[in-house]
Amino acid sequence: MAVLLLLPWRLWRNWTTFNLSFASESIDVDATFGPNVDIESEEWYPSVAVNSVTDAIMESPTGFTAHILHVRWASLPMLLPDGDLDSDEWWRSISSTWGKWVEGKPLSVTPNSVGWLVDFENHEAQVLPLDEDGHGKRLANLDCAELHSAIGGLQVDGRDVILVFNKVEFKPMPMDEKHLQMGGEALGRFHTICGRNLATPNDERAWNKRLDVLEPRTRSATKWRAPHSADTQGTITHRNFSLENCYLFDDKIIIAGCVGGINNALLPETSPSPALRDVASAVAGLSGELKRNFCQGWVSTTPTHWASHKALDSHRGGLIIWEYEQHLEQRLFHQAWGQKEPVHITQFLASVSSIQNGMYRARTIAAGALVCTFVPLLFILYWIFYPGSANPSGWLLGGIASMGILGWALEKVYRNVAPKPW
Repeated sequence: MAVLLLLPWRLWRNWTTFNLSFASESIDVDATFGPNVDIESEEWYPSVAVNSVTDAIMESPTGFTAHILHVRWASLPMLLPDGDLDSDEWWRSISSTWGKWVEGKPLSVTPNSVGWLVDFENHEAQVLPLDEDGHGKRLANLDCAELHSAIGGLQVDGRDVILVFNKVEFKPMPMDEKHLQMGGEALGRFHTICGRNLATPNDERAWNKRLDVLEPRTRSATKWRAPHSADTQGTITHRNFSLENCYLFDDKIIIAGCVGGINNALLPETSPSPALRDVASAVAGLSGELKRNFCQGWVSTTPTHWASHKALDSHRGGLIIWEYEQHLEQRLFHQAWGQKEPVHITQFLASVSSIQNGMYRARTIAAGALVCTFVPLLFILYWIFYPGSANPSGWLLGGIASMGILGWALEKVYRNVAPKPW
């Protein structure tokens, strides 16, 4: 199986269990960068999570100054533009780029949640002050028709610093049943291409370790781990997928937002995640028929074993454990930026205990089903291998048959009371 280059799944050090409820220190940014730069007011700057900003020892690439952003649990390399992003002279000074590069003069510079978006006549350039491991270029290398991915850019030490995109006029995807199903189908086709490039064995230790990090860091009063099925494999995922990143273009759904950026830098991926993580990110906040439409669209186009009964079994993790992970991650991001948490995040995390209690009751029923099925099997094997033994009475045969029927019935009850994938 072919594997894409640029897959340095790096294990970041210096994790701690600090949470974001403590007050952050004030930072004299002017003293660090000069009077013309005020990164504390930028949309991408996680002001509550930051402890300090210092100069970096690393050599700065042309057009940038190198710094370290110290948050409560890690120190992250950061590159800031050393010049005006609306100057064509600055853009001409950038070297060692890959793919296609911008042409002409910048038309406008717009701050956004991952850095600055610079508009050109035919292109848009996303400038990323922080990134994890060049995931934007990794997605571009897939050459996937479902994605609006980068056509060029600049990387430094394996991190995306600039990503160049074709300028396209997209329409927001309507949130109705038809288009949600189309969105699920597009995501499934993307995952099919990902699976051809990378499919790693179940890595439940790393996936559960991520929850070990998120739970104390967000001060969530929950604890949930999953064994995960062998059908649940790691692969290349979007990482920042959401329905807001789905657009209509020529009557098909295009998935945008193909950057890593600061969110990935704050929570690096130590092992490839399963495709279900993107699905969980999409359905957060959806319920009922709308959630079902999206998921059924995904099932119809994704690799079959990734949507098998075993992969979707909630007792082995299924979709719901990744919904849990996504809600914890979104809580962390809202805390890092000092934003009010959406109601659906609070409600889901508050319901975790009741979900777990229901799963425990279902496991008790499953244990009863196992006993009622196993005991009759032992009697049958005994009579097969010991033909000289006494003939069983009618009462005994009736009791064994009743126990087998009860085991079958309890198995059906277990399947009915287990949490449905959607």
